[in-house]
Amino acid sequence: MTLKKFLAASVATIALMGAPALAAEENAAGEHKFEKAAAYYTECKGASAAEFNDIKPYLKAFTDSEVMAETINDPEKFFKLMDIVNDPRTVHVMMNCSMEPVMWDTWMRGLTDFEKLTKASIKAMNPVGMFKWMMAPMNANVWKSAVAHFDYNKYVRWGQAFLNPAFYRPMTDMLTDYKWYEPRLAWFVKAETYTKPLANMTKIPDWQRIADIKLN
Repeated sequence: MTLKKFLAASVATIALMGAPALAAEENAAGEHKFEKAAAYYTECKGASAAEFNDIKPYLKAFTDSEVMAETINDPEKFFKLMDIVNDPRTVHVMMNCSMEPVMWDTWMRGLTDFEKLTKASIKAMNPVGMFKWMMAPMNANVWKSAVAHFDYNKYVRWGQAFLNPAFYRPMTDMLTDYKWYEPRLAWFVKAETYTKPLANMTKIPDWQRIADIKLN
């Protein structure tokens, strides 16, 4: 068997192995569902599910490269995201979610989707965004988000968070709770963890869909 035929057979095998799982992701629109994130947010004092629903559209930037590209390309969205992140409740969510296998799956799927990464690159270089950044000093919403960093209540919450042992739980659980390792080790040894991204890498990009991206 020639090298060319061997590689073709290998790619086909990997694609078939990952196809059912990949199809399931596509049926779910490939979108991170945020159930764990919502639970972590409402663990915090004074945090409500309604507040989380308000910030969830902005947090999607950390789970989707296209959304992140659009956010970076738009100063209004970018400064709003920075305002949201400057909150210990949001950081609590981000630290905990970064340790969850469901988030690792989301990141691996996104980083192995060439079509999505290509679209993200196009959106990040959108000339309209460059113009928006030039005009940012005259955008009232940008200043509103920037001034929000001086909100006294934010720093009261930060002070309370630094004194709360639960705030450091993402880093301490791995040292104090052996059960922390069970789902994460299961993720590392599961074949599906690797077949999904490999199958994702074998997808042929839809160049027409990429060409039809609407930039605004």
